[in-house]
Amino acid sequence: MDLIVGPWLWYAIALVLVVFEGMRPSGLFAAMAVTSGILGGLVTAYPELTWQEQLGIYAIIGTVLSLIFTKAVAVIRKNDDYTPESKTMIGQDFQLTSPIQNSFGEIELDGVFWSLKGPDMKKGTTVRVVGIDGEMLAVMPISALSTQTEKETATEEAH
Repeated sequence: MDLIVGPWLWYAIALVLVVFEGMRPSGLFAAMAVTSGILGGLVTAYPELTWQEQLGIYAIIGTVLSLIFTKAVAVIRKNDDYTPESKTMIGQDFQLTSPIQNSFGEIELDGVFWSLKGPDMKKGTTVRVVGIDGEMLAVMPISALSTQTEKETATEEAH
């Protein structure tokens, strides 16, 4: 029995991959979605393509487009250090749900995963986003910030 892979399958795969790309933009899912769309068109034009030929074409086109798309996204991100969503995070306080170790950590806020950069801290520490470093949120413990503010106030009063 031969496996029949029609164009509708490739279009459905493309749609799912577009959703994935929207959830976590990287260029990879977009490249695979475009590849699926192209393959759907090829299968429409050439319905005699076997599933093995379709997979071979998908692998070749997908590899080329993945390299192009991921490189393009990397260049764009290099020139744009932060997204509009990350700008809104500056000044926000939250409690770490996992520790920051070796200056790096991660947290999920409202269904979005954020990479964190800051001093090593235990799970449960309350931190404030103090800046953006590339694609990472730079955080400091609230206790360190209040100590720093107290020192600045004492210095100003001394002058």
